[in-house]
Amino acid sequence: MTRKTIILAMPPSNGIVELIEKNLQFHGYEVTRIDSILKFKYNNLWERIYQFFHKHISRNNTYKAKLKAKQSLHKAQKLLANNYYEYTLVIRPDIYPQKVLALLKRHTTNKFIGYQWDGLNRFPVKDIIHLFDQFFIFDHTDLTNPDYQNYQLRSITNFYFDMVQPHHVKNNKPQAYYVGDHQVCRVAAIEYCAQKLAENGVDIRFIIPTSKPKDIKCYKSKYITFGKQNRLSYYDNLKYVNSADILVDFVIDGHNGLSFRHFEALYYQKKLITTNTHVQYYDFYHPNNILIWDERNLDEIQEFLAKPFIQIDTHIIEKYSFKNWIKKILGIHQF
Repeated sequence: MTRKTIILAMPPSNGIVELIEKNLQFHGYEVTRIDSILKFKYNNLWERIYQFFHKHISRNNTYKAKLKAKQSLHKAQKLLANNYYEYTLVIRPDIYPQKVLALLKRHTTNKFIGYQWDGLNRFPVKDIIHLFDQFFIFDHTDLTNPDYQNYQLRSITNFYFDMVQPHHVKNNKPQAYYVGDHQVCRVAAIEYCAQKLAENGVDIRFIIPTSKPKDIKCYKSKYITFGKQNRLSYYDNLKYVNSADILVDFVIDGHNGLSFRHFEALYYQKKLITTNTHVQYYDFYHPNNILIWDERNLDEIQEFLAKPFIQIDTHIIEKYSFKNWIKKILGIHQF
């Protein structure tokens, strides 16, 4: 059977692009990644001099951006050549120059699809959304965003990577796991949660992948560790997810969509502590498995940990798999 062809355009960070690529291949797609075009370097000394002049003398920060856009377009043209693809999926399309997006669309024979897996208020896409055949958002509240009422947005959740199989790990003590970028709005909640879990006999693995002294100084808790060199790859992150008993999620201010952690907890059958109140409206929610807290009810942790984990229907779990997600987003199948 002929494999469907797809261009995958997204941020290259954290190794998640490699996992998405492998999961696409696992499910029968021939994948062409273009995240390499985002890597930028000056072609010569004169470009560096001009950039210094524009930034520090003219107070104009657009010169480097124009260089990046031009270089990205040239790389994309060379990479795609005369090839055409059935689908193109652009995740975080705001990071790609508009001319690159237009080029990708010309090389797409079936559907040109955008997915903003961050809130539209944080990363707007109003100037480029018209280029796409379909545009998906992960935060369902963006459907009522007044700036986007003239656009047909489609809501879709995140997913779990079904190519990676869970393996049961028996811990001597229950272990809680959290990893997330430094955000000032989450510091107090992270430290308070770690302290309460530790008081209830839980081993803590809370990771903030930063080596910036000004970020690290924000944390006083002894239970927080920091990524001093290379950031944790997403595949290594899933190893920690697999070995943990409890996953922890702290929503960013302004976000309402569910992070990957919710679907990983569902797939790996882990208990979840989350500050995202919207999870209670999903079909996989069960209070035995998911504790929603707002720093006022965290004393319920002991009771929550003692409750037996409730098995969720397999049909519901499969609904949030990558296999189902990619079929839905490409319009191949609706679960």
